[in-house]
Amino acid sequence: MNNIYDELIMSIGESKLSGVDPNKNRFKKMLDEKELARRKEDYKSIIYILDIIFNPKSTFANLVKQGYFFILCDKDGYVIKLIYDQKLKDYFSRLHFVEGVSLRIEDCGTNAINIAMKLKRQVEICGAEHYCHLFKNWYCNAIPIVDYYEREIIAYLDMSVMNIDCLKQESVILWKIADYIEKCLWHMHEKDDYLSSKLDHLDRLILSKMACKYERKIVLKEIGISERTLRRHIEKLYKLFNVNNDLGIVMKAINNRIIDSHGNLL
Repeated sequence: MNNIYDELIMSIGESKLSGVDPNKNRFKKMLDEKELARRKEDYKSIIYILDIIFNPKSTFANLVKQGYFFILCDKDGYVIKLIYDQKLKDYFSRLHFVEGVSLRIEDCGTNAINIAMKLKRQVEICGAEHYCHLFKNWYCNAIPIVDYYEREIIAYLDMSVMNIDCLKQESVILWKIADYIEKCLWHMHEKDDYLSSKLDHLDRLILSKMACKYERKIVLKEIGISERTLRRHIEKLYKLFNVNNDLGIVMKAINNRIIDSHGNLL
């Protein structure tokens, strides 16, 4: 089944069977702070791209000023990033609509995110089509974000606005944003592959030890190499990552997913 109207009927039935209260006035189910931080770390690349897209001088930032808001959810349906104008802050606060809340059907009924999760394609949901009244004046458009390198859906992005019942133009805008994110992710993978191809095992081991805040003299002892060898490899890393200090190569290695923040090799 991939017809949006048939799916809406099924979704409303599933919402009822899940025991979702259609009169709920707040979002309740959410991740704890530690789990949210972990998931935000997993999605830092997409969050970084969104920060670029919505920088204050961009065209897309004007949409936010006009009242549109954007919701990035992970593949499980939890909100990882919210982008909205401050004039919506009090309204969202009353709803307890914050990063970490669940938009899964079993937690808040039919909405654009969980319909997109079900159909695995872009969908539009008008206000009255939502199951819970707290969405009744929300007009939403959601789309999957695909990592074509890994060949899987990794996130969902929602573009919403209140009290506007025509989203055709918004559908195109959201598609363009998703397309840009997907292309950026592809280029990041290509860059990662290039960097990985230039690193040998000793380079990676040095990065791992340095990420643990080891001084160079400790790295020498831990790995069992000469000062000359260490210096040669660090100079290579400086050039490869285009930095001029030890902290810089560690941060670049983390950002390019060569090691994690604890020094574990990825």
